[in-house]
Amino acid sequence: MDKIFLIDKHTITYNDLIHYINGQLSILDSEYTELERFVLDTTKRLVSEPYIKNHSHLIDVMEDTNGNIELRTSGTTGEPKIIYQSFEKMIRNIKLKDENMVWGLFYSVDRMAGYQVLFQALLNKDTLVNMNGYDYKEIQQRIVSYGVTHISATPTLYKMILDRVYPNVKQITFGGERSSKELQHKISEYFPNARVKNIYASTEAGSLFASNGDTFTIPKKFMDKIRIKNDEIWLHKDIVGESFHMKWDGDWYNTGDLVTFVNRNEFKIVGRSTNIVKIGGYNVNLELVESKIQQLDGVKLVKITSKENSVLGNILIGEIIHYDGYSLIDIKRNMKNVLEKWEIPTKLKVVESIELTENGKIKR
Repeated sequence: MDKIFLIDKHTITYNDLIHYINGQLSILDSEYTELERFVLDTTKRLVSEPYIKNHSHLIDVMEDTNGNIELRTSGTTGEPKIIYQSFEKMIRNIKLKDENMVWGLFYSVDRMAGYQVLFQALLNKDTLVNMNGYDYKEIQQRIVSYGVTHISATPTLYKMILDRVYPNVKQITFGGERSSKELQHKISEYFPNARVKNIYASTEAGSLFASNGDTFTIPKKFMDKIRIKNDEIWLHKDIVGESFHMKWDGDWYNTGDLVTFVNRNEFKIVGRSTNIVKIGGYNVNLELVESKIQQLDGVKLVKITSKENSVLGNILIGEIIHYDGYSLIDIKRNMKNVLEKWEIPTKLKVVESIELTENGKIKR
């Protein structure tokens, strides 16, 4: 029986993929979805030979071709940048496993995080199930009905589907973002058989380091290519893709990702430098405030923004989605237990939805 490659609106097998690359399958007059077309075309562009025999031959040719892939940053904290990344750099930390894996694709497939999941499945001849673009109830059903075993998503996305148990999921992956202890506890409750991994990857350089928790260390192979300067991650040009939109300090690129050290070698990712605002003389990390509020009972999702203020410099404004049975008054009262005085939002309102980016992060 032919192995399934991609499930979206249609079911595409690995034989279908090979036939498409070889010009034996047309999608021009069919009802293929935009994602299905994108995945097929992306794979075909990474192949330099006119005829592919089988999956093993396909992977060998892709590795030999090592084509460049055009990536766009999310643009959530500024103008999107176009990065040209090599196939070799994008797959350098993907491990080949003798395991039957079914991956849930939660990210937009044309961004770095989406490509990582696509290539993880493709190189291991696994199955990819699209979740992007479906509502949360549909996502929950697709995880169960298609037997998804591996999920890579943001903490925000996990929060939106945690109201049922998923015993078939074997691995949960975070994308380097901060996750609260409450979320980690819920993950273990609703994904009882899943191990947890955390991977830091950037559009500019691909996947760089991974851990089984929320702390990272710089791998030995990158000791002279990655540095922490002023609590921000800097990357050497040797491991960064090509772009006309990047600003350099000599041979180094500032990612803007902020870290805090827990000991001499280990650190946590705590957000973006662009999300630091001054309030009454204090530097306040909007993402860190969100993370603290997310730990409170009854909070499903929260977004914190800032507004200029003539007295304090800035004030914080919050939007919150809370679970039934909890009141905004109780949540506000409990904020005093986890936030500094200058971190408490001046205004906080209940909303029905909070806009997310294509990759499931809160849109700024």
